Amino acid sequence: MLLICGKCRLLLTNKDIMTLFSRTSLKYFISILLTGLFLFLSFQKTDVGEVYEAARHARYEWILAMLACLMLSHLARALRWRYLLLPIKHPIGMRNLFSGVMVGYFLNNFLPRAGEIARPYALGTMESIPKASVFGTIVVERILDILMFLSLLGLLPLFYQGPLRESFPWLERASVVTTIATVSLLAIIVILVLKRNIAETVIIRIQALLPDRWSDRLNRAAHSFLDGFLFVRSPATFLPIVVSSGLIWFLYVLMMFVAFWAFDFQETLGFGAAIVVLAISSIGFAVPTPGGTGTYHFFTSQTLIKLFGVSHSIALSYATVTHAAGFFITTIVGLYFLIHDHVKVSKVLADSVAER
Repeated sequence: MLLICGKCRLLLTNKDIMTLFSRTSLKYFISILLTGLFLFLSFQKTDVGEVYEAARHARYEWILAMLACLMLSHLARALRWRYLLLPIKHPIGMRNLFSGVMVGYFLNNFLPRAGEIARPYALGTMESIPKASVFGTIVVERILDILMFLSLLGLLPLFYQGPLRESFPWLERASVVTTIATVSLLAIIVILVLKRNIAETVIIRIQALLPDRWSDRLNRAAHSFLDGFLFVRSPATFLPIVVSSGLIWFLYVLMMFVAFWAFDFQETLGFGAAIVVLAISSIGFAVPTPGGTGTYHFFTSQTLIKLFGVSHSIALSYATVTHAAGFFITTIVGLYFLIHDHVKVSKVLADSVAER
């Protein structure tokens, strides 16, 4: 996709492409391999014709409503990002914030994790702020999203009393490990932000081990990165950040629930079922595949099949249609902002390679 668009082609040089493939080709090969594996696991022993028929008879007015919820969630994400960035620059217009969010999603649809580099580059360029500081806020976002995801997992017993543990025996152990790792990382970063002298000591000791040309670069990058967490010194921003985080995930649940109506699930599956489907399907987006392709299909369909007794063909049709619709809209909107705001893909990919 990136090479088909004439305007996008100008953003990539042959040297950039060679550098990208020479240093990251294995990771993207593994990503493609995972996509194929999960698509195979999802569709094996399934009549593709039945999946197509179920998709053909879906009520697409509800899919449009689902897409409206999706775009509202992206707006809510841009709003939360604004509050995270307040200590770095105020004010930042919602238009540029939304552009950065959508460019990030666009690149993630094709190059897993590239969006996390694209967002700081795009917004940093448009707003003339340190990209390392913006990247720090992206890390905060990921931590907040993981905490919201873990909260959903903790609520699952309230909405589903069936064989959850038997159907997904690894879920409880994975949630415990993720909770410990996330809380530990958050605690360390908060301490370093609040006790900047400790961070200074750590940075100085690491600098002593590096050549001069890397030492200064590390010092600037480390301090800029920690600046991305300065919101912890502004308690007034806590409530808006928490509320916007809750709004983002509420819209995600609403998106899944609205899509139930497209396949007439609403007669048997309620809002609580949408919470369960979202919680487990979100695991698919944690696996580095392009736009969650394959992994989303697998976890979504397996949840509908094993926990709610939906047939294989209809469950896969639901997963395929909702994923395709979301993939399409984020690609179109993200591509528009990528071109309109002159985001240089070559620079994003070069930064991505450097980060790795």
